[in-house]
Amino acid sequence: MATVTRFFSNPVLQNTATARWTWNFGDRDNYWGFSVRPFQANNTAEVTRVISSSDNNLNQVTILDVTVRGIGGPDVGLLRFTAIKVEP
Repeated sequence: MATVTRFFSNPVLQNTATARWTWNFGDRDNYWGFSVRPFQANNTAEVTRVISSSDNNLNQVTILDVTVRGIGGPDVGLLRFTAIKVEP
């Protein structure tokens, strides 16, 4: 049976409409899934791009481009990032 592990960030403030976030999670041998969710009311978070990158030592990072839209307010907001790792 597969092992699923969940990782999540503390709430972070994105104070511009679009920003690039780097998260030091990921590897080449397991399935990884990433999401970004609004942590407050009246907000929308959209992941517009996901990039995976590795260095010469195969250390991996995941880069997420995120756009925040306020509903009836400014385009800023608190976000929570979540990652899941599935190992065979």
